[in-house]
Amino acid sequence: MNYIRKLYKKDYRGYESLPFRRENVTEKYSVKSQRPLIKRYLVEDFSAMCIYCGWNCKRYDAANFHIEHIKSQIGNNALIDDYSNLALSCPICNTTKNDRDLPSDLDPLGEEYKKLFYRTNRGAIVPNNDLPEEQRSLAEEYIKTIGLSKELYKLDYVYSSLNIIKRKSNKSKQKNVSLICSIIEILDFIDDNYFRNSQLKL
Repeated sequence: MNYIRKLYKKDYRGYESLPFRRENVTEKYSVKSQRPLIKRYLVEDFSAMCIYCGWNCKRYDAANFHIEHIKSQIGNNALIDDYSNLALSCPICNTTKNDRDLPSDLDPLGEEYKKLFYRTNRGAIVPNNDLPEEQRSLAEEYIKTIGLSKELYKLDYVYSSLNIIKRKSNKSKQKNVSLICSIIEILDFIDDNYFRNSQLKL
């Protein structure tokens, strides 16, 4: 569990390393036929994780994840096709944010942005209380804009943590088969009963 707590303290979304966008992307979002390829790039560049909550689309089906415009398409025509303004987002975060602008110009992949938030040991995403009042207020605005206070993110945290434990246990020289089987049983139960349900499309 120490590894998991350290990972989520380093980045509330659970990125083991921050995503790095590829350069020289010539495909354009405004050309609908090119969007599937752009999404494939984003899935690879973002380790298949939502830029806002860290949800992994390998379980949820990448087809349902969205191409997110960090700076809204409304009023930012010059950025619609700019790959540096695109990100991978789950439909829950993307549709909660909708066409609103984020509360500041902080890059969601930057160090200053991720310092705004803290993930509790129960999985809740909250403002980082170690920050000055002004930055805590900014974190609260982000949480409201993106909807990061939803209860489902607690389940995401538990699910992701169990997957990390399973992965690390499988790689261990001394495998605890009983532990791995128990974790798989819990993960299967979550998969069968708590799958995020959305009919939202790209």
